[in-house]
Amino acid sequence: MAAQVAKTMRPLSEQVYERISDEIVNGVVEPGAPLVQEQLADEYGVSRTPVRDALTRLVHEGLATLVPGAGYFATTLTPSNVAEVYEVRKALEVMAIRQCGANYTPLELARLELLIAEGSASADAEALFAATRAFHLSLAAPCPNKFLLKTLESVWDNPVQRLISRSYPLDGAKLARVADAHSKILAAARAGDPDILIPLLDLCHEKD
Repeated sequence: MAAQVAKTMRPLSEQVYERISDEIVNGVVEPGAPLVQEQLADEYGVSRTPVRDALTRLVHEGLATLVPGAGYFATTLTPSNVAEVYEVRKALEVMAIRQCGANYTPLELARLELLIAEGSASADAEALFAATRAFHLSLAAPCPNKFLLKTLESVWDNPVQRLISRSYPLDGAKLARVADAHSKILAAARAGDPDILIPLLDLCHEKD
Protein backbone atom coordinates (compact mmCIF):
# COMPACT_ATOMS: atom_id res chain seq x y z
CA MET A 1 0.00 0.00 0.00
CA ALA A 2 2.79 2.42 0.95
CA ALA A 3 4.54 1.74 -2.35
CA GLN A 4 1.36 2.48 -4.28
CA VAL A 5 0.84 5.73 -2.37
CA ALA A 6 4.45 6.75 -3.03
CA LYS A 7 4.02 5.99 -6.71
CA THR A 8 0.88 8.11 -7.02
CA MET A 9 2.60 10.98 -5.18
CA ARG A 10 5.41 11.17 -7.74
CA PRO A 11 5.14 13.97 -10.31
CA LEU A 12 2.88 13.15 -13.24
CA SER A 13 5.67 13.95 -15.68
CA GLU A 14 7.83 11.26 -14.07
CA GLN A 15 5.03 8.69 -14.23
CA VAL A 16 4.36 9.54 -17.88
CA TYR A 17 8.08 9.41 -18.66
CA GLU A 18 8.42 5.94 -17.14
CA ARG A 19 5.42 4.64 -19.05
CA ILE A 20 6.56 5.96 -22.43
CA SER A 21 10.15 4.89 -21.74
CA ASP A 22 9.07 1.33 -20.92
CA GLU A 23 6.86 1.16 -24.01
CA ILE A 24 9.71 2.30 -26.27
CA VAL A 25 12.23 -0.08 -24.69
CA ASN A 26 9.81 -3.02 -24.75
CA GLY A 27 8.85 -2.42 -28.38
CA VAL A 28 5.23 -1.46 -27.67
CA VAL A 29 6.07 1.81 -29.40
CA GLU A 30 7.98 0.94 -32.55
CA PRO A 31 11.18 2.74 -33.64
CA GLY A 32 10.34 5.88 -35.58
CA ALA A 33 6.73 5.98 -34.36
CA PRO A 34 5.35 9.50 -33.75
CA LEU A 35 4.85 10.53 -30.13
CA VAL A 36 1.92 12.94 -30.35
CA GLN A 37 1.35 14.99 -27.21
CA GLU A 38 -2.43 15.20 -27.56
CA GLN A 39 -2.83 11.47 -28.18
CA LEU A 40 -0.56 10.52 -25.28
CA ALA A 41 -2.36 12.93 -22.94
CA ASP A 42 -5.72 11.38 -23.87
CA GLU A 43 -4.37 7.83 -23.55
CA TYR A 44 -2.83 8.42 -20.12
CA GLY A 45 -5.61 10.66 -18.83
CA VAL A 46 -3.35 13.63 -18.11
CA SER A 47 -2.85 17.14 -19.44
CA ARG A 48 -0.33 17.97 -22.15
CA THR A 49 2.10 19.56 -19.69
CA PRO A 50 3.42 16.35 -18.05
CA VAL A 51 3.52 14.70 -21.48
CA ARG A 52 5.60 17.56 -22.87
CA ASP A 53 7.96 17.38 -19.88
CA ALA A 54 8.29 13.62 -20.31
CA LEU A 55 9.02 13.94 -24.02
CA THR A 56 11.68 16.57 -23.33
CA ARG A 57 13.39 14.15 -20.93
CA LEU A 58 13.14 11.32 -23.44
CA VAL A 59 14.90 13.46 -26.03
CA HIS A 60 17.62 14.34 -23.52
CA GLU A 61 18.18 10.66 -22.73
CA GLY A 62 18.15 9.54 -26.36
CA LEU A 63 14.90 7.59 -26.46
CA ALA A 64 13.11 10.15 -28.60
CA THR A 65 13.97 12.68 -31.29
CA LEU A 66 12.44 16.11 -31.81
CA VAL A 67 12.11 17.04 -35.48
CA PRO A 68 11.35 20.77 -35.84
CA GLY A 69 8.02 21.27 -37.50
CA ALA A 70 7.16 17.57 -37.34
CA GLY A 71 7.13 16.65 -33.64
CA TYR A 72 8.54 13.88 -31.48
CA PHE A 73 9.44 10.38 -32.66
CA ALA A 74 10.65 7.23 -30.91
CA THR A 75 14.35 6.72 -31.48
CA THR A 76 15.48 4.45 -34.28
CA LEU A 77 18.80 2.96 -33.25
CA THR A 78 21.65 3.29 -35.71
CA PRO A 79 25.03 1.51 -35.66
CA SER A 80 26.60 4.77 -34.48
CA ASN A 81 24.19 4.94 -31.52
CA VAL A 82 25.24 1.47 -30.44
CA ALA A 83 28.93 2.19 -30.98
CA GLU A 84 28.80 5.41 -28.94
CA VAL A 85 27.18 3.77 -25.92
CA TYR A 86 29.54 0.81 -26.05
CA GLU A 87 32.57 3.10 -26.44
CA VAL A 88 31.74 4.95 -23.21
CA ARG A 89 30.82 1.79 -21.32
CA LYS A 90 33.98 -0.01 -22.37
CA ALA A 91 36.20 2.96 -21.47
CA LEU A 92 34.78 3.01 -17.94
CA GLU A 93 35.09 -0.76 -17.57
CA VAL A 94 38.71 -0.66 -18.76
CA MET A 95 39.52 2.09 -16.25
CA ALA A 96 37.92 0.08 -13.45
CA ILE A 97 39.77 -3.12 -14.35
CA ARG A 98 43.08 -1.28 -14.66
CA GLN A 99 42.61 0.35 -11.27
CA CYS A 100 41.85 -2.91 -9.50
CA GLY A 101 44.53 -4.77 -11.46
CA ALA A 102 42.03 -7.51 -12.35
CA ASN A 103 42.52 -8.88 -8.85
CA TYR A 104 39.41 -10.78 -7.78
CA THR A 105 38.71 -12.70 -4.60
CA PRO A 106 37.34 -16.26 -4.77
CA LEU A 107 33.96 -14.88 -3.67
CA GLU A 108 33.95 -12.27 -6.44
CA LEU A 109 34.84 -14.91 -9.02
CA ALA A 110 32.08 -17.18 -7.70
CA ARG A 111 29.58 -14.34 -8.11
CA LEU A 112 30.65 -13.80 -11.72
CA GLU A 113 30.20 -17.52 -12.38
CA LEU A 114 26.74 -17.47 -10.78
CA LEU A 115 25.69 -14.52 -12.92
CA ILE A 116 26.75 -16.36 -16.08
CA ALA A 117 24.50 -19.25 -15.03
CA GLU A 118 21.63 -16.85 -14.30
CA GLY A 119 22.03 -15.27 -17.73
CA SER A 120 22.04 -18.65 -19.45
CA ALA A 121 18.79 -19.58 -17.70
CA SER A 122 17.05 -16.30 -18.53
CA ALA A 123 13.48 -16.75 -19.67
CA ASP A 124 13.04 -13.25 -21.06
CA ALA A 125 14.95 -10.19 -22.18
CA GLU A 126 14.52 -8.39 -18.85
CA ALA A 127 16.09 -11.27 -16.90
CA LEU A 128 19.01 -11.50 -19.32
CA PHE A 129 19.60 -7.76 -19.15
CA ALA A 130 19.57 -7.84 -15.34
CA ALA A 131 22.10 -10.70 -15.22
CA THR A 132 24.31 -9.06 -17.85
CA ARG A 133 24.24 -5.70 -16.08
CA ALA A 134 25.13 -7.36 -12.78
CA PHE A 135 27.97 -9.33 -14.41
CA HIS A 136 29.64 -6.24 -15.85
CA LEU A 137 29.16 -4.15 -12.71
CA SER A 138 30.57 -7.01 -10.62
CA LEU A 139 33.55 -7.19 -12.96
CA ALA A 140 34.27 -3.54 -12.19
CA ALA A 141 33.26 -3.66 -8.50
CA PRO A 142 36.77 -4.12 -6.99
CA CYS A 143 37.79 -0.74 -8.44
CA PRO A 144 38.53 1.70 -5.56
CA ASN A 145 37.17 4.72 -7.48
CA LYS A 146 33.56 4.92 -6.31
CA PHE A 147 32.68 7.83 -8.58
CA LEU A 148 33.82 5.81 -11.58
CA LEU A 149 31.63 2.91 -10.47
CA LYS A 150 28.60 5.16 -10.02
CA THR A 151 29.17 6.63 -13.49
CA LEU A 152 29.40 3.15 -15.00
CA GLU A 153 26.20 2.17 -13.23
CA SER A 154 24.46 5.24 -14.65
CA VAL A 155 25.48 4.16 -18.18
CA TRP A 156 23.96 0.74 -17.62
CA ASP A 157 20.82 2.33 -16.20
CA ASN A 158 20.39 4.70 -19.12
CA PRO A 159 17.26 3.60 -21.03
CA VAL A 160 19.18 3.63 -24.33
CA GLN A 161 21.39 0.81 -22.99
CA ARG A 162 18.24 -1.18 -22.26
CA LEU A 163 16.90 -0.37 -25.72
CA ILE A 164 20.14 -1.60 -27.33
CA SER A 165 20.14 -4.80 -25.29
CA ARG A 166 16.55 -5.56 -26.22
CA SER A 167 17.04 -4.79 -29.90
CA TYR A 168 18.65 -8.20 -30.42
CA PRO A 169 16.22 -11.15 -30.57
CA LEU A 170 16.30 -13.36 -27.48
CA ASP A 171 16.78 -16.98 -28.45
CA GLY A 172 19.00 -19.91 -27.61
CA ALA A 173 21.74 -18.66 -29.91
CA LYS A 174 21.85 -15.26 -28.16
CA LEU A 175 21.96 -16.87 -24.71
CA ALA A 176 24.82 -19.08 -25.88
CA ARG A 177 26.77 -16.14 -27.34
CA VAL A 178 26.44 -14.09 -24.16
CA ALA A 179 27.40 -17.06 -21.96
CA ASP A 180 30.43 -17.84 -24.13
CA ALA A 181 31.67 -14.23 -24.05
CA HIS A 182 31.19 -13.95 -20.30
CA SER A 183 32.84 -17.33 -19.67
CA LYS A 184 35.95 -16.23 -21.54
CA ILE A 185 36.02 -13.01 -19.53
CA LEU A 186 35.67 -15.02 -16.31
CA ALA A 187 38.59 -17.26 -17.30
CA ALA A 188 40.73 -14.14 -17.83
CA ALA A 189 39.56 -12.75 -14.48
CA ARG A 190 40.71 -15.96 -12.81
CA ALA A 191 44.14 -15.45 -14.40
CA GLY A 192 44.26 -11.97 -12.86
CA ASP A 193 45.85 -10.38 -15.92
CA PRO A 194 44.17 -7.15 -17.11
CA ASP A 195 46.04 -7.31 -20.43
CA ILE A 196 44.29 -10.60 -21.18
CA LEU A 197 40.91 -9.58 -19.78
CA ILE A 198 40.44 -6.14 -21.33
CA PRO A 199 40.57 -7.18 -25.03
CA LEU A 200 37.86 -9.76 -24.28
CA LEU A 201 35.40 -6.98 -23.46
CA ASP A 202 34.97 -6.54 -27.20
CA LEU A 203 33.29 -9.97 -27.28
CA CYS A 204 30.32 -8.34 -25.55
CA HIS A 205 29.79 -5.73 -28.25
CA GLU A 206 26.34 -6.31 -29.79
CA LYS A 207 25.82 -9.31 -27.49
CA ASP A 208 24.94 -7.54 -24.24
